Amino acid sequence: MTTRFPTASEPTALNEDTPELRGLLLDHVAADYLVLMCLVSDSAKGWRQVHPAGTVDRSAAPRADSSGHGDTAGPPSWTAQLRSLLSEQDSVRVVDAVLQAPARGSWSALVALRPQDDLPSLPAQASVSCRQDTAGIAVCTVVVRPLFVSEAGVPAANTASQLLGFVESACELGIIEYEPDAGLVHLDESAARLHQFRLVEKVVSMPLHSWTSLFVADDRTPAYTALNSASTVGQAERLTVRLPIEGAPKKPHLLELSVQRSPHVPGRVLVACRDVTRERSLEDLRRRKLAAERASQAKSQFMSHISHELRTPLHAILGFAQMMAIDHQNPLPEEHLTRLEVVMHSGRRLLSLIDQLLQITKIETGKRTFTLRDVNVQFVVRHCINALQPMADAAGVHVVVDIESPHTAAVRADSGALEQILTNLVSNAIKYNHRDGEVRLIYRAVGELGELAVIDTGSGITDSQKGRMYEPFDRLGADRSAVPGVGLGLVITKQLVEAMKGTIHVHSEVGVGSTFTLQLPASSAREADTEPLDFDLPSQWHTGTEHTVLYIEDDDVNLILMEQLFATQPEWRLHCVSTGVEGITSAVRIRPSLILLDMNLPDMNGVEVFKRLRQDPRARDIPVVAVSADALPDHVQRVLQLGFDGYWTKPLDLVVTIGKLKHILAPLRR
Repeated sequence: MTTRFPTASEPTALNEDTPELRGLLLDHVAADYLVLMCLVSDSAKGWRQVHPAGTVDRSAAPRADSSGHGDTAGPPSWTAQLRSLLSEQDSVRVVDAVLQAPARGSWSALVALRPQDDLPSLPAQASVSCRQDTAGIAVCTVVVRPLFVSEAGVPAANTASQLLGFVESACELGIIEYEPDAGLVHLDESAARLHQFRLVEKVVSMPLHSWTSLFVADDRTPAYTALNSASTVGQAERLTVRLPIEGAPKKPHLLELSVQRSPHVPGRVLVACRDVTRERSLEDLRRRKLAAERASQAKSQFMSHISHELRTPLHAILGFAQMMAIDHQNPLPEEHLTRLEVVMHSGRRLLSLIDQLLQITKIETGKRTFTLRDVNVQFVVRHCINALQPMADAAGVHVVVDIESPHTAAVRADSGALEQILTNLVSNAIKYNHRDGEVRLIYRAVGELGELAVIDTGSGITDSQKGRMYEPFDRLGADRSAVPGVGLGLVITKQLVEAMKGTIHVHSEVGVGSTFTLQLPASSAREADTEPLDFDLPSQWHTGTEHTVLYIEDDDVNLILMEQLFATQPEWRLHCVSTGVEGITSAVRIRPSLILLDMNLPDMNGVEVFKRLRQDPRARDIPVVAVSADALPDHVQRVLQLGFDGYWTKPLDLVVTIGKLKHILAPLRR
C-alpha cells in the first residue's frame, strides 16, 4: 500500500491531543512489549515522540542525523532511548528504519538488547511501521518486543539468542526477510555471506528485483514467484537457485531456499537459505558411482550371457573336431586333417577372445584376487618358453633367456598373473618379429626391484602408436596383416601389472625392435614358489580300474560328445540323465565314483541339485564337478565355495578332460 506523506509545501500542525494517536498507541499496548513509542512528523521539525497520554513531546525533539544520533541536550530523545535499549549496531538500524520509513514503509528485523544487570544480551523483534492520519500527519510506530518472556514478564536469561546463532553457524544457515509491501529483501549476516557479499553491516537490504538479479537468469522468475506466492504459515516451499561466482561463471554455487510466511509478523515472508553446492556435488558423485556400478554389473552380466551362448556351440565344434583328429580307428585323410586343423585353430582363437574379454571384466571390477608371494623367475620363464617354443619354431624366431643369478632370482608377484604377462609379451614379440629374428628375456635385480625385459627385433612401434598401445582392440595397424590377434593382450598385461603394484615401460625404434620392461618388487628365491604351476595333468589312457561316472546334462550334443570321449576309455562307464530329479535318483541308486553336473538344467539349477545330494547320506560323499559354459569369475567362485570338487568350463579340451578325470578317479576304488 502506498502512503502519501506531507511535503514542505504542505505545512501541518501537531495536535498533542489527537485521539487517533492515542488509539494507535492503545492498539499496540501489550504486556510483553518492552518498549513502545509513537513518533509523528511534520516535514519542518522532523520526528517527535508522542507520550502514552497522546501528547507530543515538544522539548528536545531533534531531527536525527544521518548516523541515527540526535542532539543529546535536554531530556532523552527517542534516539537516545533506543541507544540505551539496543546494541549499538541495532540502534543505528532501527533509527535508520525510522528515517527511511516514509520511503519504504514498514520494516522488521531481529535485534539484540543491551545487557541489563545480570541478564545477558537477549534477542528481540523490532518493527517500524508508518502511516498517515486523517489530519495529514505522518505517524511512525516503533515496537521492540523480546522473543522470550518469563512468567514474571521479564525477558528470560536463558533464551535462544546464543542458540540461534549457534544453529545458524553450525548449519551454515542464513535468514532472509521479505517485505512484500515495500518490495525489500533483508539478508542477515549469514545470508549475506552465502550471497558472497563483503559485509559492511550485519544486515544487507535491497529491492526484490536486485536480489533475484544475483541468480542465474533461469532461476530469477522461480525465486520471485516463490517469495510472492507464500501464503500459508508453517508450509515451506523449497527451491534451489544458482548463484554465479566471480571468476568461475561456469561453476555457480547452489543455494537452497525454504520459503514460508512469517508466523510472527503478518504479511512478511521468511526465507532460510543454505549453500548446498558441496552436498549436491557429493550426491552427483554418488549417483555417477551408482550408475557406473550398475553399468559394470550390467556389462558383467552381458559378458556372462555372451560367454555362455558362445561357449556352448564352441564346446561341440572343438570337441567333435578333436575327437575326429584323435580317432585312430577311423583316421581322416591328410587333406581333411589339414582342414580340421583350421577349424580347431579358428575355434581356439574365438575361445581366446572370449576368455580375454572376461579377463578384462574381472580385473576392471576388482573381482580377480591376487596372491602375492615370492616367485622364482627362472621357473616361470622356463614354463612360459616351453609353452611358446613351438610357436617360435614355426615363426623361425630364436628365443634367448638371460637371468642373473637364476637360482636365487625372484620377485613378489602372483605366479599365475606373472605367467600370463610373460606369455602375452613373449607371444607378441614372436608374432610381430621376422624370420631369423630374436627374442631375448633378461632379468636383473636393480636395487629393491626386479626387472624383466622382453626384447625383440621386430618392426617396432611409432610414437603415435605408443599412445594407443593399451586401447582395447587397437592392434596398431596389425589388423591389416596376416598376424592373428584381437588387440587385448597388452590391455590385460598393463592391468595385471598395475594390480600387482608394478610398472611396465616400453622403448621402441621403428625398424629395430621393441623392449618391454616389467618392474616388480625383488625378493629371494630361497623361499620362493618353485612348485609347479597349476596346469592340467597329462592324459593317461589306461588305469586298469573300472569307474562309473554320472553325467547330468540336458543338451543332446554335449551328451553325445561325452559319450564318445568315454568310449575311448574301456575301464569307464558313463551314465547320462537329463534332469536334476533323475540325477539325484540315479546318484542314490548307482553310487557313481564321480558326478559331472551341468549348472543349467530344465527342472532346477545345478546348485539346488548339489545341495540335495549333500543332504542325502547315501550320496553325500560322492565327488561332484560342475560343468558349465558360464565362465564368469564371480559365479565360478560362488560355486566352488559351496563345496564342489571342481568347476570345468566349456568348451572342454578332451585330452585335458581325460587327464582331469584320471586325476580325480585314480585314488578311488569302486
